[in-house]
Amino acid sequence: MQEFVELIQAAFFAKENNQRSQAEQQLVNLKHQLPNDFFQKCSSVFISHQLDSQTRVAAGTLLQRCITYEQGWLAIGLDVKRKIKDELLSQLISSDQNIKKSAASCLSGICAIELPRQEWPEIISILVQNTRHDSIEVKKAATITLGYICEALKNQKQSIEKTESEKVLYGICMGLQGEKQIKLISIRALKDSLQFMDQVLAQQQVRDHVTKLLVDQAISQDAEIRLAALECLIDYTKAIFDYLEQYILGLWNCTQESIYHKDFAIVTMEIWQSIASEINERSAVSNRTNLGFRKTQKEALQIISQQLIQAVLQNLLISDEDEEDDEEQGIQEAAYKAASSISEALGNICYQLYLRFIENTLQAQEWQNRKASLLAFSSMVETADVLELFQFSNSAIGEFIKKLADSHKQVRYAAGRVITRIAENYPQVILKHQYADEYINQFSQFLQGNTKLTKYLLWTLVNLTEAFRDDPVNQYGKYYDYLISQFAAVVGRQDFQDGTLLDIAWVGIINCLQCVKEPQKIKTYLEAFGKQMLAVYSQCGWQKEANISGLLSAIHICFLRLVVLGDQCDIQLMNNFYQLIVDYFKKIQTVTQDGFYAISAIAQYSKINFKSLLEDFMQNYLEIGLQKKLEIETFKGAILCLADIARSLQFKEFSKYLRILEYLITCVNDQQVNRVAKIALFVCIADIVLIAEQDAEPYFQAIWQLVKSGFGASIYFTQNKDMTQLEYYENLNDALLNCYLCMLHAFNLNKVPYLPIYQTIQELCMFIQATSDKSLTPTVEYIRLCVTCLLDCVAYYKQVKGQENMSQKILTSPLLISLLDMLKQYSNQQENQQLILYANDLCKSFQLPQYLN
Repeated sequence: MQEFVELIQAAFFAKENNQRSQAEQQLVNLKHQLPNDFFQKCSSVFISHQLDSQTRVAAGTLLQRCITYEQGWLAIGLDVKRKIKDELLSQLISSDQNIKKSAASCLSGICAIELPRQEWPEIISILVQNTRHDSIEVKKAATITLGYICEALKNQKQSIEKTESEKVLYGICMGLQGEKQIKLISIRALKDSLQFMDQVLAQQQVRDHVTKLLVDQAISQDAEIRLAALECLIDYTKAIFDYLEQYILGLWNCTQESIYHKDFAIVTMEIWQSIASEINERSAVSNRTNLGFRKTQKEALQIISQQLIQAVLQNLLISDEDEEDDEEQGIQEAAYKAASSISEALGNICYQLYLRFIENTLQAQEWQNRKASLLAFSSMVETADVLELFQFSNSAIGEFIKKLADSHKQVRYAAGRVITRIAENYPQVILKHQYADEYINQFSQFLQGNTKLTKYLLWTLVNLTEAFRDDPVNQYGKYYDYLISQFAAVVGRQDFQDGTLLDIAWVGIINCLQCVKEPQKIKTYLEAFGKQMLAVYSQCGWQKEANISGLLSAIHICFLRLVVLGDQCDIQLMNNFYQLIVDYFKKIQTVTQDGFYAISAIAQYSKINFKSLLEDFMQNYLEIGLQKKLEIETFKGAILCLADIARSLQFKEFSKYLRILEYLITCVNDQQVNRVAKIALFVCIADIVLIAEQDAEPYFQAIWQLVKSGFGASIYFTQNKDMTQLEYYENLNDALLNCYLCMLHAFNLNKVPYLPIYQTIQELCMFIQATSDKSLTPTVEYIRLCVTCLLDCVAYYKQVKGQENMSQKILTSPLLISLLDMLKQYSNQQENQQLILYANDLCKSFQLPQYLN
């Protein structure tokens, strides 16, 4: 045992790095070779009263790490586990606070592993019972441990059974009625436990009791308790959001004093910002899916809106003379964020309150008031009443621009901020103004500076260029060359601290390029970018990095623009820019995502002519990128570049590379490959299959197994509904269906049905059924993709002998009917109209009623 103690001491406290490393390695070896013995020795050292506290805590830390890391706890025997648990429990009442906390931490790690497996259920009962113990130390120990358990479950995203959750919540509620230290621990435990309390808090009586206890702490005279309770309310209001209308007055009553108090104002406004943001998010989901949104929460917020808005606007006036950063996380910035969310949630209900505040403060003598006025308007820009706000912006824009020359820098910054927001949300206010040319010229003058205002006005001009893309009649064409020259001047500067402003300027250049309608002008810009690319290597550090990325992106956009404009391939242009990019690869002695994107655009422009460059590119550059599986962005760029090249060429030119499908399939199965990159792999596989058609048939089973595996993973996600993963699975679902659709089209040529795909249709239907559920908020585009897959299955297989009934079954299934009903809600979209007509035509072919007129 002494040798083990010395190893721990050396691993944690040795002054020499070599000595520490050797001790750590010996401990790792012991853990792997003799896990039972290792864990038992750690526990024995931890509980030993003969050793100093420092060594014991080190042993506890080691034990806690080994319990959770790779779930090492699962590797040891039941008898050893029981003994260690008993030993840890005995230390919860240690007089040494560090030992007590270390024991609680170890126990929480064990619980995070065992409780979700329905193991060691009695621990919760033991701890809850101890929260009512006569001894204050026992109470404290039990509450600390419950808190650590909640934290561990939260960190590992684990849940426990409802009965156990109820016991945990009971213990927390007991703590909320205890002395100060126990209250603080219990408040934190409640915050951490909310992720697995849904079912428990759905019970009215329980919810009422917990809310009252927490609200009582939010008005505590003890500042530490009050602050902790207010912080907890941010998450707690989300947990009880569906019942918010029952508690809105109580929540306001317990926060209305704190919202004006300098020590509590920020966290209090975060509570109300969080509530408003939740209303906005749910409303957005409703608009996106046509699900309908329960307005009771919005109506509840309206009840206290006047008092709340007055308090938030009052806090906008709080600004520090010495505050260098106008977006510092202070009271004013918290008020700004709250005002923005509340404005978006309530719309024109709060419109007049905001406007009255702005009118009373915009021309005030005090700079704090002028700044607050500008921030108040900036916070309104997301207001639902777009027409009125547009009109006010139109009449006020001149006054806001005057404030760019205000005597106080913070007012100037606030003016820049509000003008940026107007340009982002209502660009026509500036672009269609009678003084538009003057305003744009005025904004451009600020690009010569090097202050926060420079950044705001640069973003203002970039936001205006976003509106150019919605300009079918080219009425803003007169600005393209001028703004590109202004952005180019920013790109050429060397006096910034980093490349942030250069990156923004390149966004503006690219936005303008996407609107140019003359191929010759695009080629003129390409020539200029080519020259800049040759000169950029003489630049240094962040400037070179930002400009190379910007130039490659601009080249990429220029070639795509030539494709859109229908320009015939210029062989010399293709060769020159291909050589420019590969020379860049040679110079940096590697390949990059931006470089691959530029090559992919050249391939799309060149089409069949790219065949002359294909072998050199595939062997010398693309192959390098495809091997960089652990460099996510480069690997993904290589994959998507390959997909674009495959689409751009005829199969006879690409056929010698068909075996690359084997490598791509292997990459999808490789656990080291990032899951986002795997989505790109599905896209690439689909594109190659589509051009290869029946030549890709030998790969069908392998590709189908990948798609099937993806179906299963996505269905599992829908059952667990982890909304943090929603965006990833939406992208995965798109890629999977696209891959399936490409196989469907590629292998069913000349109206000869490919039966192996027919045998997968049932699994396709199960996948679509699971992933198109309204609760998952599927996009209209995704519904359209689902319908396309199903209708194409019907069309391809309706003539299969003996299978007419199966096609008819799909066509008349509740699944397809419900999907088409969703599309009918957006029947103004041409693609949706075409799909509905397609479905009706198929109904006619089966002599079925046209249910979908």
